[in-house]
Amino acid sequence: MSEATDKLARSRLAIVDHIHRRERRHDPRETPAPPGFGLGGDAEPPDPPDPGSGWLGHMKHAVKTWWRYHPAHMAVDIATPMLQAYAQRKPVQLLAISAAAGAVLTFARPWKLISLTTIAVAVLKSSQLSGLLMAAMSAADYRKDNDRPG
Repeated sequence: MSEATDKLARSRLAIVDHIHRRERRHDPRETPAPPGFGLGGDAEPPDPPDPGSGWLGHMKHAVKTWWRYHPAHMAVDIATPMLQAYAQRKPVQLLAISAAAGAVLTFARPWKLISLTTIAVAVLKSSQLSGLLMAAMSAADYRKDNDRPG
């Protein structure tokens, strides 16, 4: 990995660690985070698909690999501990906020502002789509590669 990638990974882990420490300091009764939660979750790649899982299992593995490198994955990793702590303190308020956000989305209909053609073009132009398709195609022949006589 490059120096910039290492620095980004270290700062990301430092942010998540800081959030965990701050939550533990505010509420001493709070249970500690499960081992591997938030920290080091990206260190190991997703498990390879089972040999008998078929095409669906290979596609699931390809999607997990794609999600592992998606930029939104970091946001989810950072937001999850904060939302869990908030949900433990005020679950009813969190449900009310979620219901209000759902109602706003239902009435505002933001998906009507963008056409399906625009979304399809954006997805096809995405550089991550090619990686997803390559992972799916390579995973499709995984069992055949292992069954070949040596």
